[in-house]
Amino acid sequence: MYKFSRYEIASRKNFTFRTARFFSTWGLKHLSIPHIEIEPELTELKKENSVFLYTGLHKSLWETTGVLSALYLSGLEIPFAGMGDNLIKGKFFHKLARKAGVFVIKRAKNRREILESAKQLKEYIISFLAQAVDVMVYPEGTRKNIPERGRYGDFFPTVFEATLEYEKNKKEIVAQENDLAVHNSYIIPFNVDYSHVREAKEMVENIGGKPRTLHILDSLSMIANVGHTFISFGKPIKVSDNLDKNRKELSLKVRKECLDLVKILPINLVAQSFVSCYERMSEKNITEIDDSCILESIKRNMDKLKDFKESFRLFSLDDSPVEIWEMVKKSEPHFRTLEFHNIRLYRLYANYIEHYFSTSPGK
Repeated sequence: MYKFSRYEIASRKNFTFRTARFFSTWGLKHLSIPHIEIEPELTELKKENSVFLYTGLHKSLWETTGVLSALYLSGLEIPFAGMGDNLIKGKFFHKLARKAGVFVIKRAKNRREILESAKQLKEYIISFLAQAVDVMVYPEGTRKNIPERGRYGDFFPTVFEATLEYEKNKKEIVAQENDLAVHNSYIIPFNVDYSHVREAKEMVENIGGKPRTLHILDSLSMIANVGHTFISFGKPIKVSDNLDKNRKELSLKVRKECLDLVKILPINLVAQSFVSCYERMSEKNITEIDDSCILESIKRNMDKLKDFKESFRLFSLDDSPVEIWEMVKKSEPHFRTLEFHNIRLYRLYANYIEHYFSTSPGK
């Protein structure tokens, strides 16, 4: 018999959850310009016996509220979201987070804690799926891979191990409790792209530092104006169709699906051009900034990315480099001219789409 540890799921019929849902939904609609791209298949699957594991790339804490609100506005159930215990300190805030629909994951500090944390996370995921409760996780484990490493992180395989185990053993699992029923499990890849990352300056100025502890006022500040947000949900991955894969293979598959959802925005294109010109000027010890370098670089980068034009948002191949740069200047003052002291900020926005350049035939 498969050993199953049932996690007690907090009821959402409480003031904290309803308040959090109201403010986050209001913020999504009124303090950002949301573009929700979702597969119609998701709502159809929810009419059947199905349960979802949402997995996404992690760029900003805004996602902890924004993605949930996007699902709610799309008529889908709000999943329980995982968050590291390094972000929520104290029993009071742990209790508050649980009422709001968050489950807290232990952030490991050594090898022993890594094993304990993985075991705990695995039990949580299996318990959620067994109880037909949708769950959302960020398998990178941190939003700081891009600012600190210049690339998206690998997906930790524990959540995929849990999903595979549930699918393989679900009949034995549900047989242990009278109120459980067998459901088909699906992994839903997702991604969020921003014209303005809420804590971009904080992340690039605090590289290597510890993230701030969250309090209730920080949670409210997450709904601050972030401009255009593109919230993309990919095609559902039916877990039973992937039982031939091990946890690592499944994590690689899902990660690639998430990367394919990344949108190319004007700010990413201009940032790539700023970085290219900065590196060129640094090599030649040039200190005077020439706008023609930036405009020519924008044009070159558009040509390199033309095979990914389906991922372009807010601009097209018909737009001129001048028009694209002007769009960015209006929303981001730091991009009105190339300033050397802001190079980390430019690299941040540039690296969000760097994987497209590494696979571009034009590179």
